[in-house]
Amino acid sequence: MIESGNTLGDLLGDDDVGADAAQWALETQADPDTFRAAMGRVVGSVTVVTTRHDARAWGMTVSAFSPVCMEPATVLVCVNARTVTAVDIHRESRFGVNLLSQDQLSVSQLCSRAGAVKYVDDHVVASSQLPAEVASPVLRNSLVTFDCEVTEARTVGSHLVVMGQVRAVLAPDSRRPLLYGQGRYQRSVDIEELLTMTEAAA
Repeated sequence: MIESGNTLGDLLGDDDVGADAAQWALETQADPDTFRAAMGRVVGSVTVVTTRHDARAWGMTVSAFSPVCMEPATVLVCVNARTVTAVDIHRESRFGVNLLSQDQLSVSQLCSRAGAVKYVDDHVVASSQLPAEVASPVLRNSLVTFDCEVTEARTVGSHLVVMGQVRAVLAPDSRRPLLYGQGRYQRSVDIEELLTMTEAAA
């Protein structure tokens, strides 16, 4: 129940009161540390790229994922060029992009450990339950998985930037997305639902 007097800003944790008078917290050239701190404020879906390493399912959490175009369906991911995942993508020319749900927090934690072994055999859908054309590991309980074939890959600075044409899309029952930003995991909020609740309480 919403207590009377609560505003939508209260429910969303809106702390922008007086924002016009706020000082810049970051005001410098785009050096690596400042850029990293600024990007840490971006809140987005937790994304795990899956490949096969030594014939086993392997996953790595990435912070850079984006759709590129609809025709042909193409996505972009960035992975550290010195990682096992980058080597696997180069070798296999296939990779999976899994947008995680709130049921997969442990998977995200496993796949985000720098330098750690990231086999995800216990978290993937059995190949016998997947369409024959799906070549990449599919993480169980994901919001959606894109099975992709590499169309272009180039090194930019420390990272491998990969564009992949989507060969298959798997989207099971709708789930709540797992979000990350500002240095911590976050939960999604249905703003339309909150608006309906505030209107009902008014």
